[in-house]
Amino acid sequence: MDKDFIPVKRSQIPLFKDFPLFYFSKENEPLLYKKEGEPLKDPRIENGQFPELFIRASDRGKASKALYKTMNTYLSETIFSQGYVYIKQALSTIVQEALEGPLNISGKMLPETLEILFQGYSKNKILVKSLAKLSSYSDQLVEHTVNILFLTMQFCIFHHYSEEEIKKLGVSAILHDIGCTQLPPEIYNTKTKLSDTQFKGHQSHTVKGYRTIKNSASFEPEIAMVALEHHEKLDGSGYPKGITNISEEAQLIGLIISYEPLTYRGTSHHVTPQKPFHSLQLLKNEVIAGKYSKRMFVNFCSCLSS
Repeated sequence: MDKDFIPVKRSQIPLFKDFPLFYFSKENEPLLYKKEGEPLKDPRIENGQFPELFIRASDRGKASKALYKTMNTYLSETIFSQGYVYIKQALSTIVQEALEGPLNISGKMLPETLEILFQGYSKNKILVKSLAKLSSYSDQLVEHTVNILFLTMQFCIFHHYSEEEIKKLGVSAILHDIGCTQLPPEIYNTKTKLSDTQFKGHQSHTVKGYRTIKNSASFEPEIAMVALEHHEKLDGSGYPKGITNISEEAQLIGLIISYEPLTYRGTSHHVTPQKPFHSLQLLKNEVIAGKYSKRMFVNFCSCLSS
């Protein structure tokens, strides 16, 4: 494949009406499939009658911004007219773009996404809580990220965080694992236990994510610190540095990260997901062992039981 072109996900092709689309011939030559500003005809969309399509790499930034704008508009409409499954699917698409697209665009558009969710919650008090109970239809990383986002918002809104704090923690939740996008698929996507060497490679996602966010001028320093510290523990048993002086934001995301796989996805050893009460009992043992803040754990329990 020519490095000057980027593949477009089939589900997103209708969103690229303002950009030229290309396909590759048998001789691996890029050929124009759709002109700029020309929509795909409905039958082709409905029947999926198109080859693998690409945009020019030079259009990536503009296309990503256009995608966010379209997806945020759809999310806003969905919150007030569709069921929770559709809302979570819409948000999963946005999260996937945030993890894979240019960070300078994410920095400008993700707060708008969180504003839509925040306003939706203010009009529908059970929105975030109901969404947090749903399983996503997207891949493992996106599913995990969306679950963490909803649980984080549920915590913040229940405890009356300011809108600015909610947005900052929401972006932190979305980007906390962005370093995983730089890991080999066999490390992140495997459902079997990692070898010691693989686990060490997996641990590097915290530093990779920190550097990626830090190198972007679009985000507050606290968001980069969450990417770095979300696997640290108060007793020094975490990684990557084994520190005990952990930022409040990273402590909260780290606590939620420990709860989420127990309740929503089971463990990597194919264990059936637990009921919330049993998940909290397991997490309580970690709190008693000094790995997490007792105060934060109690506050987390209260937002789940509301």
